[in-house]
Amino acid sequence: MNLENINYENFEIKTPYPEVSVIKKEANIRKMLIDAYAGSKGEFTASTQYIYQSFIMNPIDKIFYKILERIAIKEMHHLEILSGILIQLGVNPKFCTYIDNNINICNAWSTNNIRYITDPIEFIKYNIFLEEDTIKMYNDIINTTEDTSIKDILMRIVEDEESHLAMFNAMLDALTQK
Repeated sequence: MNLENINYENFEIKTPYPEVSVIKKEANIRKMLIDAYAGSKGEFTASTQYIYQSFIMNPIDKIFYKILERIAIKEMHHLEILSGILIQLGVNPKFCTYIDNNINICNAWSTNNIRYITDPIEFIKYNIFLEEDTIKMYNDIINTTEDTSIKDILMRIVEDEESHLAMFNAMLDALTQK
């Protein structure tokens, strides 16, 4: 593995996050936000996925380990931001996905959401897929909501997700160089 030239700071977005201040309590985005929060490809899943991968990499490559750990921490920050939005929308930010649009029936988050892949090249490929899907999910919410405060914070989170995508692509390139 040759990850010496990959530095987390070169990819990190330094722009501050806008304040979380829900202006319009739109019921139509609650389920979308819950899925972004704790769905099978949401922030809770991503942070747990990357922490698992960092554990796998810790004894093998300290640079790889540290990058995954820092991305996981950033995903946890997104989780915190989303919990604040959900609370302002009157939703209990449980680690689950709701079955109906009335958010009355909840399926608990499961460790089955984690892909227990141990091959670094294969899990980086999966991470690229996960980040691309996450960016699409956030853009769908941005395009659905009329709340400018929610749009602003989600657009800032998308910047982080795009930086993670770029970092994972750089990692994949480094790992697959001949």
